[in-house]
Amino acid sequence: MKLKLLLIFTLFQNITYSQPKDTLYGNVKSIREQLLFLDENVQNRKLFGSDGDFGHSGFISEDFTKSRFKTWWYETYWVHYINYYKEFDIDHKLLKDVWYYKDQSILSSCENKYDSTGNNISQRLNGYKSSNTVHKFDNNNNLIYSRNSDSDKNYSTIKKEFNEKNQITREEHFNSEYPKEKRSTAYVYDGSGNLIEEKNFNRQGADYGNKFEYDLKNRKTKIILHSPFIWVKTKTGNSQKRTKNGVDQIRVAFKYDEYDRIIETKKYNSNFNDGNKAELYTTEVTVYENDLVKNIYLYDNKDSLTHYKKYEYDGLKRKTKECNVSPNYPEHTIALEYLYAETEFPIQLLYTNKGIVTQVDFEYVVDHKNNWIEQTKSINGKPLYVWKRELKYFE
Repeated sequence: MKLKLLLIFTLFQNITYSQPKDTLYGNVKSIREQLLFLDENVQNRKLFGSDGDFGHSGFISEDFTKSRFKTWWYETYWVHYINYYKEFDIDHKLLKDVWYYKDQSILSSCENKYDSTGNNISQRLNGYKSSNTVHKFDNNNNLIYSRNSDSDKNYSTIKKEFNEKNQITREEHFNSEYPKEKRSTAYVYDGSGNLIEEKNFNRQGADYGNKFEYDLKNRKTKIILHSPFIWVKTKTGNSQKRTKNGVDQIRVAFKYDEYDRIIETKKYNSNFNDGNKAELYTTEVTVYENDLVKNIYLYDNKDSLTHYKKYEYDGLKRKTKECNVSPNYPEHTIALEYLYAETEFPIQLLYTNKGIVTQVDFEYVVDHKNNWIEQTKSINGKPLYVWKRELKYFE
């Protein structure tokens, strides 16, 4: 049951509407942000009891962790985990970034140094392995060279070349642990400056790459996978064969409305019986009303509706209702209903699943800059979680 709930919530990840904008006012010098648990027996949700502090997938990246945390905080009655410290200079360039486990031991840390023009010239990383990265820039402030050396005295380099429009044209990767596995990418543009091809190469020659198509308004309409191999039949089944031209297969196709918003996305996979052909996998349709997303529909390759979402908003364009429906599994329908005060932050969420309503209440504390510094999340009247951040400013 938990898995099915999670699957429903991970659909349509390219659009989220319930998360308020986390604006920071003033010139922030440092941020210390973490989740506190008011009941030691109620922690962040995990798939298995043996999962670590950051759940089953662990700490994948800062962006992923923050995105999932905010989604679960505002859209569910459970939570993910967050715990970090950031320090900035007066121009808001990141100097230090430290992520922590629940016991406050360090998961990973990063320290940056900059030159007089504001370019990041070195970065020191510490985690399960320490490393130091040195950057070089050209006269147009394009990053043209990076060298990363780790604690085992291995190193890797990235070299980049740019054209007169400051568009990257070539990228080369080297790793001292695998000196024969040098990889490179060539970037090709059309007359309008649109990236139309990414050509990847390894020591065997051409590797998998991507091609892109655009309409007359320079909107990307197709993403095409290029393979240097084709599938051929053998006595025992099928195998891949490298050829001069390879094969191209569409992967994604986009349609837009008159306001340049994507209203249809078609995704394709290789055909199971003929790997040289692509077949439609799923179609996502987005319907807008008054500049807001009203409905999202997901169809399978037979054009059967598999999932959809419905949204409602108030006069201030704040989302007030959301309904997640799987027609084949109506018992897993999830409905969200929000209540607000004078801000964009919700003060209450009614989470309904299988006819059971869970009430989630939010309380906020703000500082003298009108930035929130504490959010308390209560479930059915019981305060369980405090999302806390300490802000220091350049006054």
